Amino acid sequence: MVTLTHDLRNPLNVIKMGTHLTLRRLEQGDSHANIAAKMLKAVERLNSMIQNLLDASRLRAGQSLKLEFEECNLDSIVQDVVEDLNFAYGERFIVVSDTAIRSNCSRKEIRRVIENLAINAVKYGAANTPITLTLEQIETHISLTIHNEGNPISSEAQSILFQQFRRTISAEDQTGWGLGLFLAKSIIEAHQGTIEVESAEGKGTSFIVKLPKLSY
Repeated sequence: MVTLTHDLRNPLNVIKMGTHLTLRRLEQGDSHANIAAKMLKAVERLNSMIQNLLDASRLRAGQSLKLEFEECNLDSIVQDVVEDLNFAYGERFIVVSDTAIRSNCSRKEIRRVIENLAINAVKYGAANTPITLTLEQIETHISLTIHNEGNPISSEAQSILFQQFRRTISAEDQTGWGLGLFLAKSIIEAHQGTIEVESAEGKGTSFIVKLPKLSY
């Protein structure tokens, strides 16, 4: 699988570099620039899918994910993710956060989890409604809740949400391999944390990530 993903990434990197160069040569507002930007977004999505497949294969083989831990400013990571998402999906994201919340984490992988949960909220939540990311530090742990409005997730669907290669009925018309939430759960558990979902009629859907507080 490692060889396969490497072989897939070689031509993908060529396409990505070429698209970047094309964008630099085009003026803003040029219709071709919009096409090139969409191409670049599609390449990045495909690269993410390949990474998900590689990580899932490692986990199935009994290997652990390769994480590099460091002291992280979580509120800064959340703000950075939301800034990028607002650019891509419009000003729908709201951050409610205590300041200077720090944890020992893999910055890249925690960002990956936040992006996955927030993009899922765009895909499956009610259109044109706010998506709220609430980060807070309480007595026993750090909590990050990503909430969207819309139809609830059934209890049957909730039971398979975090299983690899399993997709709910509402997800069948979306791109991907059904690995995002499985990997999010694996990443959070590697941080000694937990992830759960709460969803009910009239209350929307919340994914709740809990992480250990930074020990001094």
